[in-house]
Amino acid sequence: MKISELLDGIETRNLVLPEFQREYVWNRDQAKQLLDSLMKEYPVGGLLFWKTDRPPELKNIDTLPDKLGTVTVILDGSCDRIFAPRAT
Repeated sequence: MKISELLDGIETRNLVLPEFQREYVWNRDQAKQLLDSLMKEYPVGGLLFWKTDRPPELKNIDTLPDKLGTVTVILDGSCDRIFAPRAT
């Protein structure tokens, strides 16, 4: 998945974050280092996605829009990797 697809999916709520996901804590230099690693095609780890029709409590979403089927919950140990491109 491309970074742009990941960020677009979050904005459109096709990808959602669970409430138990920790907040973004990286500083600007850490985010730049991640982008540098991506540009050099270094491995940066994977993301874990959970497709479910019964998601846990979600971050910043009171109710999901009416959708057919499932939602995709991002289960990642570091929310920082997801949002670093926006922080730079």
